[in-house]
Amino acid sequence: MAMPSSSFMRDLRLTITILFCGTLSGINIAKLAPSINELSISFGLSLSQIGLLASVFTIIMVAAGVLIGGIVRGAGTKRILMAALIVACIGNAISLMGNSVASLFIGRAIEGVSLIALTLTAPSLLTQHTDPAHRGWVMGTWGGFMPLGNGLAIIAAPYLIEQGGWHLVWQVGFGFSLFVCGLGWLFIPDDNAPMKRQFDLAALKLAVALPLLAIIGLSFALHSLVYQTLIQFMPLIAQSLGGFSLVEGAMITGLFCAVNFAGNLIAGQAIQRGKKPAHIVRLVFSIVPILLVLLVLFSHASFLLFLFLLLIGLVSGGSAPIFFYLVSRANDDPQNLPVFVAWVFQIQGLGMLIGPALISWVVETTHSWNIGILCLIPACLAVIALSWRLVLPNAKTGHHAA
Repeated sequence: MAMPSSSFMRDLRLTITILFCGTLSGINIAKLAPSINELSISFGLSLSQIGLLASVFTIIMVAAGVLIGGIVRGAGTKRILMAALIVACIGNAISLMGNSVASLFIGRAIEGVSLIALTLTAPSLLTQHTDPAHRGWVMGTWGGFMPLGNGLAIIAAPYLIEQGGWHLVWQVGFGFSLFVCGLGWLFIPDDNAPMKRQFDLAALKLAVALPLLAIIGLSFALHSLVYQTLIQFMPLIAQSLGGFSLVEGAMITGLFCAVNFAGNLIAGQAIQRGKKPAHIVRLVFSIVPILLVLLVLFSHASFLLFLFLLLIGLVSGGSAPIFFYLVSRANDDPQNLPVFVAWVFQIQGLGMLIGPALISWVVETTHSWNIGILCLIPACLAVIALSWRLVLPNAKTGHHAA
């Protein structure tokens, strides 16, 4: 039986609201890359300081994810999400007002706390307050929060920097933070239970004991290894292999993020129509290696390089929503989700840390971006191997559904 249109519109409104909240995290992560030159000039940052500044978000994700996830059940999901949005505003403000290297690092670290709190609470809110019949497109839409935010920041930042330097980039980010605070306050349902001071140790024990979550985390880490490596180095890849300028390379990166978001939406619709999650993951990571090989073979042709990069962005967007969907279905109690997502992110963060560092070492050693790109293929093949374990328990039959 079709759901009433009012139910669909309610779920759509909440999904878009929480997507915008997550987009803030994508913006805060990606705004650094196009601003590096400005920041280096303003603060005299060394290469090692820039690397540490870029890694702050991931370090906090790996170090504090489970700690934050464990307090969500007692504190309340909306309360934590709203606190995360306010914290993002504070982080922006500290970086702007302090105008020093120390304030820049402190502001980025605070934004990192906001990122992990947002990404832990958003899937739980969507699971609690949307109809299970809509779970496919809901998670497909939410899964695109990172490429959407990345794309907006990468495309807009060069123009903002031209008008007002890195300060204007952070000021616009602060304004967007205030905007999503208003959206969240108005449209996200309030927590019913009073706030409690407790750590959800039972959910953490359950998360660690579920092999499915570890498999999702490893698969997500390998996905992030490929995605983050391409995002961070795409301007250099476009310049070195295709002869594009760095500005053109940044625009290509922004388009990559935009089509990656479209891939998230397509994957969500595929789940909604009953396609098996493991099959979608296998299809995605069977196509991406082929596109990587074609990218290397035809890298001398600028148009083909551009085309294959966008196709990789589109196809690779089909995996993130699958992982969020699987986590949301791994247990019947949505209150466990913040801890479940935190545990998955603890593992997933390793891919974000290792990928760019590993590929940059390969490129520096071999002096070849082509070899560096080809080194992403084993990660894709590993996801295919893991996908055979991406199965959900079937409560009615006692078996597993792929």
